[in-house]
Amino acid sequence: MTTTPNGCRHCGIDHHEHAQRWTEAAKWHQWTPPTQQQIKARMRARRARTGRRP
Repeated sequence: MTTTPNGCRHCGIDHHEHAQRWTEAAKWHQWTPPTQQQIKARMRARRARTGRRP
């Protein structure tokens, strides 16, 4: 699964696809906004996959 930069803090799923999900760490949870550090790391990872410079 590819995590979107603005995906859930716990599982990375986009807000309009999320509803309620289960993860081992967060258990049942609703979409929670990612931290600024998560957004930055996800954007860098996405750019690395596409071969674009940071």
